[in-house]
Amino acid sequence: MQQASLQQLNDIVEPQSASWWPPAWPLIIIAVVTLIALLLTAIAVWRHYRSTRPQRIALSYLNALQRPSASDITLLCKQVALAYYSRQTVASLNGEQWLRFLGADQQPQFQSLLQHSNELLYKPVNTELIQQYQQLADSWIRQAHKQAKQEQRHV
Repeated sequence: MQQASLQQLNDIVEPQSASWWPPAWPLIIIAVVTLIALLLTAIAVWRHYRSTRPQRIALSYLNALQRPSASDITLLCKQVALAYYSRQTVASLNGEQWLRFLGADQQPQFQSLLQHSNELLYKPVNTELIQQYQQLADSWIRQAHKQAKQEQRHV
């Protein structure tokens, strides 16, 4: 009798495995939010990279100068300044005003540049002053992008 009832049973049919498509709604929302976050991050990184391009180029030129003169450094800094500031702001600056624009009055190690600004910019080369001017230019170029951005926010 038991043999007969066992023969009447049907084979066990395994159900199909769950399909990955279409995904559940929470998974779709998480994927979309993640993609948007990645896209916004990529855009922010690209904008930062593009906006700091003048800084990277200027620093490479400044470091490549073998025996820089004050006019070489000034020209390089003016080009960077024109990339970040308006022409009206930069064009009228010269001498002591230019050094103040570069931040020489805010850093104690560059106070001697302000005292000897005419000697630095208009007389024959004084290597100690040129080295200080090159250091000032380096520190200013590294901060110019941030300063210009802050000034644009305050305007």
